[in-house]
Amino acid sequence: MKIITECPTYTVSESLGINQSNWDHPEHLGLGQLHMEQLFKTVTLEPGKAQTLNRSAQTLDIDGLQLNDPLMPERKISGEQFLNRRLYNDALLVMQGTEVLHESYRNGMTADDRHVIHSCSKSLCSMVVAITIEQGLLQSSELISHYIPEFRQRPEWQGVTLQHVLDMQAGIAYSEDYSDPDAHYWHYARAAGYYPPLAGEHAIGAKAWIIDNLNSRSHAPGSSFVYNSCLANILGMALEAVHRKPLAAIFEQLLYQVAGTESAAYFNTDPMGFAIVEGQLNMRLQDFARCASIMLNQGKSLSNQQIIAPSFISETIAPDLHAKAIYQAVDSDTVFKLGQYKNQFWIVSPEQQQFAMLGIHGQFAWYDLRRELMIVGFGSYPRQDGPLMTQSLNTLWQAIAAQV
Repeated sequence: MKIITECPTYTVSESLGINQSNWDHPEHLGLGQLHMEQLFKTVTLEPGKAQTLNRSAQTLDIDGLQLNDPLMPERKISGEQFLNRRLYNDALLVMQGTEVLHESYRNGMTADDRHVIHSCSKSLCSMVVAITIEQGLLQSSELISHYIPEFRQRPEWQGVTLQHVLDMQAGIAYSEDYSDPDAHYWHYARAAGYYPPLAGEHAIGAKAWIIDNLNSRSHAPGSSFVYNSCLANILGMALEAVHRKPLAAIFEQLLYQVAGTESAAYFNTDPMGFAIVEGQLNMRLQDFARCASIMLNQGKSLSNQQIIAPSFISETIAPDLHAKAIYQAVDSDTVFKLGQYKNQFWIVSPEQQQFAMLGIHGQFAWYDLRRELMIVGFGSYPRQDGPLMTQSLNTLWQAIAAQV
C-alpha cells in the first residue's frame, strides 16, 4: 500500500473546468470517473502474482447482436448502439468459467485506465468480511456494537448485528434518494469528500459523519430493507477494529493480492484517511474481473487458490422468502420482481442463480452460476440510477446469456 495523492488538486481538467463540484455532471463522467485520485486522498492496493486471463477460442460479437430496445419497445437496436446510447458503457468483459469470451473499451477508455467502481466496492467489502469471518475474527450474529465502541451506548444500534448491516436491514433512519437534495446521502457525500461542503458544513470524514448522524431508528433490525451506503463503511470500521490495520491494507492482503491482479488499484479515502469502501475503489477492467471471478468460481481465484468459503456464495444467493418480502415492500422493483438483497449483493433472480454487484452510473458484475457466466462492465450513464438503466442492464445480461 502506497500513498499516491496526499493533497488532491480537486481538479480533473483545468481547461474544461472539471473539478470536485461537477465531476459527475453527465458530460464530465467519461473523464471524471477515470481520475478520482485528483479529487480524493488516494492510496494504492499493490498487486500480487499476476494471473493471466485465458482467452476462449470462440469470441462473442456483442456489437453485432440485435437487442430489444428498452427505450423504444417493439424496436430492435444493435449491440454497438445499445452499449453506446442506452448504457453509455465504457468497458465490457464477458467470462465463462475461466475463459474470456469478450473484452472491449469505448467512450475513450483503454485497458490501462482505472475506473471507479462505485458501489461494486460494497460487494468486494463483503467478500473481505467473509474471509475475516472464516479467520474467526468476526461473527455474523454478533452485535455490530461489539466491534464499534461508539455504538454501545446508543439505543438505536441495540440489537443490530453484523448480518443486519451486511443485508441493509439495520433499521437506522436514512435516505439515499439521489433525486432529493436533502437526502442523508448528499450530506454524507460532502462530509466524505465527494463534493465541496456547503456553507456551515465541514468535511469531517465518513466515520465522524456516521457517528454523528446515524442516530435514530426507523424500523426494528431485520424487519426492513433500507439501502444505506454508510453501512458498508461501518463494515470497514469493523474490519479495521479486528485486524488493527488500515482498511486499504486489509483489502490488499486478503483480496487484491491473492486474486491474481496485474496492476495497482486506487483506493480513495476521506479527508481523515479512511478508505471509502462504500464506493471509491478504482480498478482496471481486467483486475476487477479477476477479483469478481472469485464469486463465479466457487470462491477460488483464477489460479485455483481457495479465497472464500463456497458456503458464503451459496448462502448469499439462496432464495429467502423474508428477504424477498422486505426487499419489495419498501420500494417495489419492477425489473427484478423476484429479487432480494444479501451480503451487499443484489440477488436479481435467486431461483436462476443470477446475482450482481451494482454501482451508480452503470458499474456492474453480473453472474449466472448455472451458465458459469460472468459479465463485468464500467459505465458513464448520465444519472446515478433509474428504471431505464436497470432495464437496459438486464436486457444486455440476458441477451449475452442467451448467446453462450
